[in-house]
Amino acid sequence: MPPSSHLHRLWDTGQRLLALGRYVPARTALEAAESLAWRRRDPATLARLYLPLLEARRQIRYQAVEGQLLICNPSAPAREERRQLNNFLRAPAGTVLLTCAAGEGQAACRFSGSVHFAARRTARPLEALLLIRLATDVRIAAQPDPTFTAGLPIDWTKNPAAPIPPTTAPHIRLPLPPPGLYNPANPLHPLARESLLAAWEALALTWQTRHPPPPHPNPWQELAWLRLALRIDPACEPITMRLLALAESLERAPSPP
Repeated sequence: MPPSSHLHRLWDTGQRLLALGRYVPARTALEAAESLAWRRRDPATLARLYLPLLEARRQIRYQAVEGQLLICNPSAPAREERRQLNNFLRAPAGTVLLTCAAGEGQAACRFSGSVHFAARRTARPLEALLLIRLATDVRIAAQPDPTFTAGLPIDWTKNPAAPIPPTTAPHIRLPLPPPGLYNPANPLHPLARESLLAAWEALALTWQTRHPPPPHPNPWQELAWLRLALRIDPACEPITMRLLALAESLERAPSPP
């Protein structure tokens, strides 16, 4: 890769920002580099990008769940949720769970989109998930797949020691404290934090189960499928490590004659 190339400048900028702990702009630069390397079908550069990109995304995720955690009430009026969201958008770091009825996920995505926009514009670790309700049942879902079917069942609990199942558990159900605002000093904050971390990864892994790759995919087809799964959880370590392994195998493969 020529040192003067735009791709190299993006990669170098992302690496420098990552070393400085400026994770949001580092992620932006590294994602732009990854997108360009993908369009060029450049496995060598992809293999060098995925670890720093994973690090930037994971640091953002950890900072977001260590901050203010807002779990909106699925039964509250929409105007109350908008008021809570406006307050949340002033937080230095945090994660919000926005609500909607089944079939209205796209509308809720507009609100979660405002969270992502604020995070990028101000370089703050802010993230959003959805709570989708159907009758009395509520599931947690990701913005790129905002449907009740794609969501994971949750159990409301005030038990700070409620067990959190492995992300690979079949028929996984996640414990969450009741709707409310949880700051780090709240005794239920650790439960919410760990459940949210598990939710992101479990949502990505269940998306893969629901959307299997094409039969006998070649490496580039599998890479494309894995990149789609990362839309659900950009910080998913198992998926990123598989991406890295595939890119490295393509880098080592002999060039066609």
